[in-house]
Amino acid sequence: MPTLAVRSLTLMATAVTSAVLGWAGLNLLYDPAAGAPVWWPLAGFGAVILVFGSRPLWPWMVGGLAAGSTPIVLLYELNTVNVAGLIAGLCETLMIALLLRRTRPRSALDESLMDTVRVLACVLAGSAVASVVFAVIGSSGDRTIMSLWSEFARNHLLGLMVVSPCLAVSVSRDELLVLLRNRRANLEWLAQIVVTMIAASLVFLTHQHLVGATILVLPLLWCALRLGPLRTMAALVLVVSAAGIGAGHGPEQIAARESGTEGFMALQLSLGVLCLTAMVTSMAGRLRERTMQLVHERTGDLNKAERIAGIGSARWNPTTGRTVWSEGLHLLLGTDPHKARPSPEEYLTHIHPDDLERVTADVGALAERGEASTLEYRIVRTDDEVRDVVLRSLAERRPGGTVSDVFTIVQDVTQARAAAAELKRVHDELTAVLDAVTGTAIMGTSGPHGIISFFNVGAENLFGYRADEVIGTMNAWDVHAPDDLERRDESGSDQRELIAETLARDGTYSGQHTFLRQDGSTFPGHLTITIQLLSDGTPRGFIGAITDLTSVLSARENLAESENRFRLAFDTSPMGMAIVSLSTADPGRFLRVNEALCEFAGVSAEYMLAAGIGDFLGDDEHWEESMTNLADMMTGRRDALVVERRLRRPAGGHQWGRLSMSAVRPDGDRDAYLIVLVEDITARKELTEQLQHEAAHDSLTGLPNRLHLHRQLDRELRERRKGYVAMLYLDLDGFKAVNDSQGHGAGDELLVQVADRIAASVRSSDVVARLGGDEFAVLCAGVPDIETAMRIGRSVLASISREFDLSRTRARVGASIGVAVATDGDTGPELLHAADQAMYEAKRAGKGTVLFNERAR
Repeated sequence: MPTLAVRSLTLMATAVTSAVLGWAGLNLLYDPAAGAPVWWPLAGFGAVILVFGSRPLWPWMVGGLAAGSTPIVLLYELNTVNVAGLIAGLCETLMIALLLRRTRPRSALDESLMDTVRVLACVLAGSAVASVVFAVIGSSGDRTIMSLWSEFARNHLLGLMVVSPCLAVSVSRDELLVLLRNRRANLEWLAQIVVTMIAASLVFLTHQHLVGATILVLPLLWCALRLGPLRTMAALVLVVSAAGIGAGHGPEQIAARESGTEGFMALQLSLGVLCLTAMVTSMAGRLRERTMQLVHERTGDLNKAERIAGIGSARWNPTTGRTVWSEGLHLLLGTDPHKARPSPEEYLTHIHPDDLERVTADVGALAERGEASTLEYRIVRTDDEVRDVVLRSLAERRPGGTVSDVFTIVQDVTQARAAAAELKRVHDELTAVLDAVTGTAIMGTSGPHGIISFFNVGAENLFGYRADEVIGTMNAWDVHAPDDLERRDESGSDQRELIAETLARDGTYSGQHTFLRQDGSTFPGHLTITIQLLSDGTPRGFIGAITDLTSVLSARENLAESENRFRLAFDTSPMGMAIVSLSTADPGRFLRVNEALCEFAGVSAEYMLAAGIGDFLGDDEHWEESMTNLADMMTGRRDALVVERRLRRPAGGHQWGRLSMSAVRPDGDRDAYLIVLVEDITARKELTEQLQHEAAHDSLTGLPNRLHLHRQLDRELRERRKGYVAMLYLDLDGFKAVNDSQGHGAGDELLVQVADRIAASVRSSDVVARLGGDEFAVLCAGVPDIETAMRIGRSVLASISREFDLSRTRARVGASIGVAVATDGDTGPELLHAADQAMYEAKRAGKGTVLFNERAR
């Protein structure tokens, strides 16, 4: 809906224009001798704005016409005729608007002739009704109804005929903008206006009898044919305005016109003929323009179609030699349409030299008989590219049978031939590939009856037939064992029906069947069938692939037997066995355990399956190493491992186990897992530890022996921690007397108490060892100074010097202690020897003392 501003602007513009045109009609165009204007411009103006204006604005346009014309008419001369003219003019406009609303359903003119006729009929009908209204209202005094009707009809019809080019021919807004921007057309129009005005001035504004009104036809025809309806209407306005001005205000009121009513009507008739001629010519010009545009569009469409299809066409007259090439043929040959001169000779210059002789003969055959025997040859484009083409021709003959014209189509088939060659290559490669698949039988069928059309080498090997024995003669069902096809499913359908139903539903079929060889033997096989479809979706044939399952089924049976053996071995093995997960989601979880492992762990199988291998590792020293080993198994860095670990029993206690683990990594998406064998080595481990302890300790006192001392001493010297490494060498004084007098039992008891007192007198980190007999040694590592070592020696000496309470007697012994400190480069035996020397020096010094070896340090 238009805005208020648009509606107000429409009303004002229409009112102003109406006032100007009304004033011109009553003054400039008025003929005093006839007592009426030569033509009434408001009639044409009202018709144009209603035809081309927007329907929602029609009320505002009619209101503007009334508002603009009423004051001018009433102020000019208030009489019955003028009032009747005002009322009839408004009636004319309203009638045209109503008729257009009823008969023209769209808001703009169509390009059809019927719409033009419809608009003209509405305009003429409105004018006719208005003329009757004018005659009836204005009849009074000496003016008759007929004279009034004639006057109104003539000047209003002439006003309508002035704008008839725009009413008869549609001009869209976009087309109007294009016309106004056309500089060349505007300059030509200016020249036409000058010529038209000169001619009109000679006819209507000069006192002469030589130049007639017919001279105006030439510039008007020029404008109507070349410059369009809008510019033609403008030229007509100027011509009839010049006539009107000349009729009322020219020299002697147009010198060439007869005076009186007859002369006035003759002038209007002449102007009407000019307007009618211009209107008809405008319609013819527009029809010619539209026809040429349609021809141009169709020619463009044909050229595009030829370009897309790779086709060129030519028309040749063998008699005159006149030749026309299409743009498609120019494009095919690579020639410039603006420079090349089409002719048979020019065409032959583009023929490949090897085909030139044959094509030259074809040209002669075309001229004589209108047909060519050679349809395929090669051309050489201007860019030296060689193309394969196919020629087809059609001859048009005269009544006598001679050839008048030859129409030829040349089609580029280079890509089609390349595609055909590529298709053949792919077909050959596919055939070679299928024949190379010697382990699988591949068969193809064609037609509705399943006749074999392809039989590869694999099928020959599997069935024992040669391809030429089965292709075109055997049916695909013939390779099935008879009893195989008779098998029925749960619904009662046999195998033929089942395969057909599956193919119709899914397009493919897959299943196991029994097949028949040429020698009568059978074998199990897996059959896969795929439908081959045509472009319209209908089945063309089938492709079937058959794989011999004999070895597969045998392997499956062997695998089942192997799995059964493994299951029996796993479940009944006296050694603990487990399958452990290596999945990233739940690593280390027990997936399967046997009874022996459950007895070893002291729990049920349900408990173990809910737990993981980490729950049974009770060896804190090797926990981190065990987790690293499990991670390595998961990532594939390690596949097998054998370790000895102390395992925790959930019920309490620990046991030693030897774990042999091997990773199994299945193909596909299945997770890897471990097979774990657990051997109970608890008894062996305890025995080993006992033997190791006995080998390194004194059996009487339980102290480390000389071997253990040497090992510990070597380690301390090798590591050389902070401080000194000191060695105390101790030998009992008076032990022999006790042993001889009280017996070996008392001597052994004394040695045990001596060992206890020495261990209680030293630091917890010191190592006390019995070297043999009544000799002992104390290894003191990390002493800060020599005095600390001496103080430890004196403490030991004081402890031993106290009286011993034996089982059957009391005894007292002493000791001589030698002390030595390790120097750079000392070995264990050297340090022990240095302490031994110091001990002997202490005995020589009087026994019962601690003496330090003052060797260089």
